[in-house]
Amino acid sequence: QEQHQHLMQMQQVPSPSFTTPRLPPIGRGAAVDSPPVPASVPPSAPNEAHLELMAAHRELLKMLQNHTKSAEEIEKSREKQINDLLKANQQLQEQVSSMTQGPKVGAKRMARVISNDLPIKAPRNLTVLDNTLLFLPEKAVREFNLEPNMNDKGDEDKYMWVGRVWELRALLMHQSNDKVQTITTDSEQLSEFRKRELKAKLKDPELRPRLKRLAARWRGAAQRLRCSFSVLRRLKFSHLRGTLIYAHGSGGCSWDNYRICRMICGMGMLVIVPDGFAYPKETAMGQMRHKELAPLHRANADVDYWANDLLYTSSAWGTFNYSSKADSVLKDPQEYKDMYEKCYQLRRSELHFIIARLPKWVLSQGIFLGGTSEGAMTVTRFDDQRYGDLIIGRFINSFSMEYCYFTPEPEAGLLGGRLDIPTLNIIGTKDQYFGPEDSVAKIVTEHGGYGDRYLTGNGFKTMVRQGVKTGLVCSLEEGVHSPCNTHDNFLRPLFNAFFSRTVAIWELHKIWQADPTLASLVELVETTASNNADCRVTVLHVPKMKFPNHMTMREIHIIRTHEEITEARLKEQALIDAENGEIKELLTRARAEAFEAKKLSSPRSMKSHNYYARDKLAMKGDWHAWLRQHSRG
Repeated sequence: QEQHQHLMQMQQVPSPSFTTPRLPPIGRGAAVDSPPVPASVPPSAPNEAHLELMAAHRELLKMLQNHTKSAEEIEKSREKQINDLLKANQQLQEQVSSMTQGPKVGAKRMARVISNDLPIKAPRNLTVLDNTLLFLPEKAVREFNLEPNMNDKGDEDKYMWVGRVWELRALLMHQSNDKVQTITTDSEQLSEFRKRELKAKLKDPELRPRLKRLAARWRGAAQRLRCSFSVLRRLKFSHLRGTLIYAHGSGGCSWDNYRICRMICGMGMLVIVPDGFAYPKETAMGQMRHKELAPLHRANADVDYWANDLLYTSSAWGTFNYSSKADSVLKDPQEYKDMYEKCYQLRRSELHFIIARLPKWVLSQGIFLGGTSEGAMTVTRFDDQRYGDLIIGRFINSFSMEYCYFTPEPEAGLLGGRLDIPTLNIIGTKDQYFGPEDSVAKIVTEHGGYGDRYLTGNGFKTMVRQGVKTGLVCSLEEGVHSPCNTHDNFLRPLFNAFFSRTVAIWELHKIWQADPTLASLVELVETTASNNADCRVTVLHVPKMKFPNHMTMREIHIIRTHEEITEARLKEQALIDAENGEIKELLTRARAEAFEAKKLSSPRSMKSHNYYARDKLAMKGDWHAWLRQHSRG
């Protein structure tokens, strides 16, 4: 307005004629009338008023152009906001409709599942924690939105996930990148001005050292997160049944080790397995033990329950790779003593390393310890005193808990942890390494080697002598070092009872009395509960399985139900037949008595006893004579 007033004043100055040109439009199609501009000015005599007018005109044009540009930007931002609101409204409507219609929720959730086919790359300098195996139950798979790649025996659908820690992190990184891409826009990128400003800051001699220290702390925090199970923090509210730290045997997590882990994972347990064969071959640990690792299982991979090895692609290699043979142990006992002791020290350090890095929610919930063969020996000797009440229970599979060739000293055959932790010992009577008959331990002791001369083949004697508060020994009839081959369908209800009623595991035979099917699986051999209330240890004999172990529990239940129905029908039919026989015998006896009575009695005597005997019509045959007599008259 001030400029317009100034221009009106300038018009009062006598000047040549003016014309009114059209200016550029304002906004959308709006026209602005400009003040009169001189049509022609003689170049030889410029007017000061004219020059001032032209300068003001240029400033006005610039202002109008800036105003037009800002108006267009405002219009674009408004259109973008409207589109964003419409899109958010549409997403909200889809969510509401999916919540009201059940089947669509599952379909929408499956669309966000992280596929195992995504490209992943192992990080450099893999640690024991990076290669630790995770068996995630169904609830954990849903929490992470992972694609299941594992199932249990006889299951058609896959609902578990098995992989290593670094593989889980790599898959979740894809999920994180997808989320970042959805919320990142071009406007949030650094402008050229901000980039130049940042470069100038980095050249500041006082600020640069501070930024270096900040970056170092950031890298340290990232490394500490990598060296912990921070990836499992999301499972805090998944309400998992529990956590098992499992120690595999001397051949790695294969054969029965893998079967037991997926069996327990199918019960809702989180299973964590430090893999002693996954160290890189070029490292010092890899020189001790190493196997080539198989890639992550895809969703359509064949993961047969009875497959011997699903994790490794090569045989074992390293200085600590051994095969226990009686003649080798007898030939050089000191060498084997040293090797078994080093193996134990290595395995116990792995357990301490894993437990120290568990998430807080796992520590507050408590953990179970378990192992098979060499891992069972490690769990037996493991000193868990420092963890207090963290350990809920321990199970020792395919190890006799005795002083034998596997334990260099007599003290190594004893429990090294707390005696008030419920302990479960599982071993077969035909175990080829630690059994009481024809085993490596028995042969070594009988031929002058080291070990207890009176091996019993189970941990009952050790637990009673040490005064274990709660213990159970399951002696599997004809069971071998791989109990799944002979008693797989017994281990399932056994582990289920152990994780549910850990403190009362010593009276399993009483607990199972409520179910005739389970009660038939065990037979009481010996117990100390009746004599010593502070040491309740029980030995149960487990007969050979009635049904093949390749059958699932559902199939066995159906067969048992059919047999029970058939047996009940046979019993019912037997009762009916017996009752019918009694009735038939009673009727036969009654007919015989009636016939004899009829034979001995006369008609006159029968008439005398009949009230209607003297009735004329009631006389058999007399009424004919009576009729003839009266008809004649």
